[in-house]
Order: sequence, then structure tokens, then C-alpha cells
Amino acid sequence: MKEAVEQTLKESIARQKMLAVEDITLDSSLEELDISSLDAISLVFDIEDQYGVEVPNEELKKLRTVRDIVEGVNQLLTARA
Repeated sequence: MKEAVEQTLKESIARQKMLAVEDITLDSSLEELDISSLDAISLVFDIEDQYGVEVPNEELKKLRTVRDIVEGVNQLLTARA
């Protein structure tokens, strides 16, 4: 499941920022990808809709990398299972 979340997120970022998916890694910071806080919220909403989870608002402030989002969503999916 982690790989699916990662791929979905990378594709969303690539589409939103007009980047190649291959240029986005788990360790890419949201800052270096030029993702504003508003962009990050939009990306998280997309993931929430697709996977049926809800990321708490206080957690949104802690997101710094692609890995942070993927791991956070995977934790929510694991807790729900």
C-alpha cells in the first residue's frame, strides 16, 4: 500500500507543479518542489479522497517532505485496518 500512496502523491505533485514524476523522491522537500502550504493542503485532500482517510489539521503543519505525507497516510491506513 505504501508504494501506491507514494505513486499517487508523486503523480499529484507532478501534475500540480508540472514536474516529471521521476524527479520527485521520498526525500524531496515540499519547499524544493515549490509546494506552498495551500498546495500541500490540496495534495493531502486528494490523498484523503482517494484513500478514505482524514489527516488531522495539526499534522498538516508537520509535513516537510514527500516521505512525511506518505508515512502519515500509511499510519492512518494501518490504524483504520
